[in-house]
Amino acid sequence: MIEFFLKGTPAWKYWVILSTRTQEDMAYRFNYVFGVVFRFLPLVTTIYLWYAVFHSPGYDGTQRMGGMSFSDMVSYYAIMFVARGFSSIPGMNRDISVDIKDGLLNRYLIKPMSYFWYQTMYRLAHKLVFWFVALFTFPPIFYLIRQYLQHTPTLLEWAAFFVSLMIAFWIGILFNFMIGTLAFWFLEISTFLFVIMVMEFFLSGHLLPLNLLPHGILSWAQWMPFGYEGYWPCMILIGKVPPDQMGKVIGVGLLWVAFFFLTGKWMWARGVKRYSAVGG
Repeated sequence: MIEFFLKGTPAWKYWVILSTRTQEDMAYRFNYVFGVVFRFLPLVTTIYLWYAVFHSPGYDGTQRMGGMSFSDMVSYYAIMFVARGFSSIPGMNRDISVDIKDGLLNRYLIKPMSYFWYQTMYRLAHKLVFWFVALFTFPPIFYLIRQYLQHTPTLLEWAAFFVSLMIAFWIGILFNFMIGTLAFWFLEISTFLFVIMVMEFFLSGHLLPLNLLPHGILSWAQWMPFGYEGYWPCMILIGKVPPDQMGKVIGVGLLWVAFFFLTGKWMWARGVKRYSAVGG
């Protein structure tokens, strides 16, 4: 059906990239099954860790930290696996930097297509296969920890959560594309990639919820783009974002998407002009 409407249009070539890459990844779908299941193993450690924290001397397990109960903490980290499944774009910035540094970008520049959209379709294919597998593997895992999933999201929260996942995906794509284009100006960006990876891991709320940070740090960290890669989707679905704040949260996220899109487009245009096209 999609092929019928797209064939012969400018979007056709990107559909071919997406469908071809998806078929390639489906050949290894059982690897995805094991990957999805085993990535939840750290959640077991997380549950025991926070149980120990909430039941440490002076606590009886009913207290709240940063406005979150023990069940909220477990729910937060469980939902984080869903959010990171959208925002995590492994290897994209490294692959772009290698294409630029080794002259492999030549093969794309001479073709009538956008390198950005090529990379986007290539990564989206991986996500489609991942979530196809996740549809069968995530529900049993969430069923096993159902006792901790005590909040029932409203329709507004479900809608905001879905939009926040789309924001997470595009921030992940656009930010990684922008970082990858630094190779136009720097011969080696591995140090940048390491620093960015550490900063992104922490400020996305993956290590711990951002609302546990000191207020002075929280006031700016929660509005950084990385918070939209994990923290905000989780906080929305566990009911920690008031309805009157939902519009602000989503609005700031969309502004970050626009910022990275325009910045990445500008960096690409400037970078291609100075690209020496050596190698390839």
